[in-house]
Amino acid sequence: MASKIIRRFAQNQAASASALSKPKKFYKEVSVANEIDEKTGNSIHKVVLDHRVLKTQGGQVLKLNSYPLALAIAEEWSSQAEFLQLGQMRLTGLAFTAQDNPLEQTADTISQKILDYVDGDTVLFFNTESSKLHRYQEEKWAPLIKNLNLDLGTQVRCSESILDCDVASRTDKDKIDRWIRQHNFPALVGLQYATESVKSFIIAYNAIRHHIDAETAVAAATLEQRTQAETWGNVEWAHGLEREELMTRLSAACLFVYFNSNNFTSKTI
Repeated sequence: MASKIIRRFAQNQAASASALSKPKKFYKEVSVANEIDEKTGNSIHKVVLDHRVLKTQGGQVLKLNSYPLALAIAEEWSSQAEFLQLGQMRLTGLAFTAQDNPLEQTADTISQKILDYVDGDTVLFFNTESSKLHRYQEEKWAPLIKNLNLDLGTQVRCSESILDCDVASRTDKDKIDRWIRQHNFPALVGLQYATESVKSFIIAYNAIRHHIDAETAVAAATLEQRTQAETWGNVEWAHGLEREELMTRLSAACLFVYFNSNNFTSKTI
């Protein structure tokens, strides 16, 4: 009896260690296979690892409508070293999520989750207690609000009170909702990921619409933290890692939205 318990404990420990360890790279070549979907007649693209087609975590063959996205995901797998860094393969993760849809989301639920960020959007609430922070907010955040309003014909405004909940009218939200819903489902998944990464729809919107680059977007999302660091100092390496992590998330989300909304490549002859 004691020996069985010991064996079971050893097996459980081994399983735990395996779950925590990174999987070893099991392929040498990565390519993209192009096919025609029999049901729709559209081109679909699959990522192939040696002779095995890449499957999602749900066990489905990953099928992509965007050839550029397929190439980008293939590059993620091709760039892996001895062990797979699955947590850093952002485009792969987004593609898996969009196809498996483990939370059974719809365009309605995703749109509502994104809209929920608008009323409490970080960049709509300015801090008047710190003159330095308020100045930075005027410089860095106000243009982002202006871009949104000019693009969508909204009248979203900033506020200097957290008790002011009328920063966006019902009409404004309807216009934002229409813009969100013009995206296909995979692009919606990317848009939600971008918004949740920077905790702001307006920052995510500006990055996706190419008004700002990812570095500027992350700087806007961490404006208060960076202002405090100017005054009190910070642990640079820790904040640097956090900033780089946030930038990879946002960059991947923007690319995912773009690739699923613009399916083209260019060739030089």
